[in-house]
Amino acid sequence: MSQPSLSRPLATWFAVPLLAALVGCSSDASEEPTCSGDECGRTTSDLRNVRLTHLGVKYDLSQPVFLNNRIPISFGVTADSADPESPATQIVAVSFNFVEANPTDPTNPRSCGSSAASIELTGDGREQLVDGFIWPSSDCEELAGAPVNLGVVFDAGAETEGEIPDAVSTPSVTFSAANAKEPANQACRSSLEEDSTDLGLGCVYELDLQPTPSDANGSLIDVRYLLSSKSSVALVPFQQTENVGPNGPPDLEPSLVVESSFVVNGRDPYISPLSEGESIPADLLEAEPTIEQDLKFGLDDAALAALNQLPGKATVRYSLRSAADASTTLPLTVNDPESGGAGTRVTEVAVKKVMPGTATTVVHELFIEGEALAAVSDGGIWANETDFVVTGCFDGDFTQQGNQGDAGLEDCKDIPVQLAREEAPASAASAITFAKSFHQKLGSSRIGIEGSMSTNNRLDRSGASSSNEGSVVLSGKLGKHFELVIAHAEANAKLDVDPEKNSYDVNVDAFGKSLFSDSKTAEPKIVKTDEISFAKSTQIGGLGFGFGPVSVGFKISVGGELGVDLEDTLEVIGDNETCADMLQTSDVVNACGSMSRVASPHFALTGELFGGINLRLVKAGVQADLKFVKTSFPLTAALGFGLTEDNQFLVRGDADWDMDLKLIEGDVAIVGSVGFRRWRKRLKVNLFSFSSPTRSMHLMSNSMANFETLD
Repeated sequence: MSQPSLSRPLATWFAVPLLAALVGCSSDASEEPTCSGDECGRTTSDLRNVRLTHLGVKYDLSQPVFLNNRIPISFGVTADSADPESPATQIVAVSFNFVEANPTDPTNPRSCGSSAASIELTGDGREQLVDGFIWPSSDCEELAGAPVNLGVVFDAGAETEGEIPDAVSTPSVTFSAANAKEPANQACRSSLEEDSTDLGLGCVYELDLQPTPSDANGSLIDVRYLLSSKSSVALVPFQQTENVGPNGPPDLEPSLVVESSFVVNGRDPYISPLSEGESIPADLLEAEPTIEQDLKFGLDDAALAALNQLPGKATVRYSLRSAADASTTLPLTVNDPESGGAGTRVTEVAVKKVMPGTATTVVHELFIEGEALAAVSDGGIWANETDFVVTGCFDGDFTQQGNQGDAGLEDCKDIPVQLAREEAPASAASAITFAKSFHQKLGSSRIGIEGSMSTNNRLDRSGASSSNEGSVVLSGKLGKHFELVIAHAEANAKLDVDPEKNSYDVNVDAFGKSLFSDSKTAEPKIVKTDEISFAKSTQIGGLGFGFGPVSVGFKISVGGELGVDLEDTLEVIGDNETCADMLQTSDVVNACGSMSRVASPHFALTGELFGGINLRLVKAGVQADLKFVKTSFPLTAALGFGLTEDNQFLVRGDADWDMDLKLIEGDVAIVGSVGFRRWRKRLKVNLFSFSSPTRSMHLMSNSMANFETLD
């Protein structure tokens, strides 16, 4: 993969200090997108009258709020445009401050900040609602022990006036009782209920900010556990015992793929070590020569590393219960993350890493077997049930304490699912089909990968057909939404009883563009042997994430190798001996068709996030590597058909489908310095941490020992 240069002078590397200046850049595939600044069509903001029109604190304010514990909020932002007929859209940094409610100096209240949210705002007068979290970090320590209000700042406010080309011109607002009647405060409502008798105009919230809980060993943490799945259906897979190929039966399929996420409260969200794959950009090192040492935050290596670790043993486990039977739960097994194969399963998995300030997400494949399989099978206690609940539980062998005023305090979380019991493939009298599909979507709303692969091999009275296809989509929302098909390959073959209808085509695409395409038609014999491979890359621009009170603009560079290996032969045969041997028959077969193929699509794509900002008071950069996908899914198939002298149509076939797969993995953070008085000097803002297992899977294994006669 071609790597973007980061050795440009700082002034040019940070020439587009906010992602708003990049937002006009296309996210479509291109080898070297170059737009920036004026080339992207805007150097000053066309948004007008930007204001906070809603602020909701989703927290029981009778409970204290602890330092370094996150607080769930919702907020709404509304804007107009300089040209109402052509509403402008740009990224705006929205940051919230904690401001002392009863300041000793009312003209200069003390405050501290939570890192900004980057939102894509359209100035059409419509409110954009956002759900998120704010963190009173260690910077708020001097405010602890007293009530605080909230305040909002757009694009860093007056302290960077004139430095950010696209910054919106909107005064900062403190939502206090003293300011509640001010016009900017009255524009904000707490309630989203239109018919509410009390809209909560002024958005005054008073939070009881307290120090982080501690014991004799120091500050305590509170791990929040989240469980999710991209599917609402859990599968009881059919286990094949007949017509098994020479490589053995296919691997047991997972019943459900889940994502378990862990958020650690009680540790400063902006202090943590650099992870593998993260680095400090060279230009940031040049601008801030002490940044590497400063990002150790005065800690030795052991203490710094401990920030990404839990203080004791921790595991996650899963179970199944009927929605109608809350009293009975049965364990589910999990593919062992330490094993690369598909056959090693365990009942619990260790939680080894956390990332302050963001959710650390891991993928687990769950299996219904043993007691659980017996319960959902014929004769079992849940044989007639379809509504089930999958439960994941986080177990930590250490003392925890943190915020108590928000939802989701439980260490066990449920997912309602519909249970589908897969039946044996029906064998129609008119066709034999070997088909299989695989789909997995992993990642978060910020960055995610979706892989879809399928094969379909069919024998019927028209002949034989075979396909093997796969695609991978990268999507997410970092400031703005992006979606791109980063890889697609397919190899299709059709051998017809009428050679004039024979066809063959293969296609390889990357980033929405065709890299290779070949097709053949109406040939009695088609042979294709090739190793097709390409190295390609592209960039997705106009992205960003909050760092301190600003948005840091960056791009994702995606690249790698993709292609397909082929060894295919399709032919019509007129020799009885050859035809009879292929079909394993003693009948006379004077004409037959034979398809032999090995079609192996393969993708290996990685990514790099890079970008930054250079202002008088804020200097930051991001440079991190991600693994997006590494997979191959070879199909090996032999399909044959023939017509006997007494007009019997015979078919026989084999098909094996394997897959090696690893989807998205990596950590991403922005590092740098902030010179604002309500911020510490150095920050590390984590925006993504995800890991998934590497799997080698035997997905399909079919072998017909004898021919079948089709109607």
